Amino acid sequence: MRGKGNKRVTSVEVAAAAGVSQATVARTFSSPHKVADTSRAKVHEAASALGYVPNAIARSLKSQRTNIVGAVVPARGEYWQHLIAEISQQLAEQGSQMLLFTFAKPSEVASVVQSLRQYRVDGVLLASSFIDHDSIVDVAGLGIPAVAFNHPEALDVTASVSVDNVAGAAALADHLIETDHQTVAFVGGDPDTGSDRLRYRGASNRLREHGIVCPYIPAGGFDYDSGYAIAESLLRHFGGGDGLPDALMIAGDELAFGVMDGLSKLGVSVPNDVSVTGFDGLPQASWAGFDLTTLVQPAEELIREALGQLTSTPSTIESHTTVPGFVRVGQSTRRQACAEEGKA
Repeated sequence: MRGKGNKRVTSVEVAAAAGVSQATVARTFSSPHKVADTSRAKVHEAASALGYVPNAIARSLKSQRTNIVGAVVPARGEYWQHLIAEISQQLAEQGSQMLLFTFAKPSEVASVVQSLRQYRVDGVLLASSFIDHDSIVDVAGLGIPAVAFNHPEALDVTASVSVDNVAGAAALADHLIETDHQTVAFVGGDPDTGSDRLRYRGASNRLREHGIVCPYIPAGGFDYDSGYAIAESLLRHFGGGDGLPDALMIAGDELAFGVMDGLSKLGVSVPNDVSVTGFDGLPQASWAGFDLTTLVQPAEELIREALGQLTSTPSTIESHTTVPGFVRVGQSTRRQACAEEGKA
């Protein structure tokens, strides 16, 4: 009973083969819970035998839903690649697909947002602090649900989901305080991003409570190369390896990986000469080569919350959710008392 050649099998043929109405076939694939078990089984058996594939475009025209969610994400960065995989997996579990819109630099965001107008999507995830406020306003004006992911500046425009950047950085600072670190500097990615500013605020405020002044040093980006490049600048800034603070708090894991490798090449040992913390909880942070103490962002929970916002009712679509992270302690930090004993 299979379709011949390239001829597309229709729902009418499936209905005839299954001995049910065409409406029953349509409901079987769009709202299976509304179809009796026996009828649903007949439809699936006939569809399998005929090689029938439901027409997603036709279904979307009827339901006014495409089951496609747009995601605006930076083209580079280990954190974003990790995030994309989680978004795609959770959407697939819901029977939806992801349409990816990427940008290589912040100046490209406006054109990416404009391209969103050409597609029918059920919602949009804006997954980057580099997406400027005006672009968020433009997306909100498209009339489709939008959720900003880890973007503090979106609070007055659209729904948002974010890790608690302030509390997370404060928790990392607590770890350094508890392990006897007396001097600390913060290496930021980009002070123009809200997440960077909030992480520095959380770290510096907590350290100040314990009499520790924490200077901010911008790396110019959150990527590995920016971290690797700034390692030499850090040595110059602090007058060599002996002048480095007890610990460096880095705004992101990928940036921290670069700093650690850059310092190692210059003869500075982590953690023997300086402790290092990150922020993100990337899988690579647990690799033996880094074993980074970091604030883990629970990506699975964050994405679940974000996708939940996209399907919220209009009365709750402007809600803002903050999810706590947790500190993963690795070998990149150590007790300073032990470190000083080792140098003696």
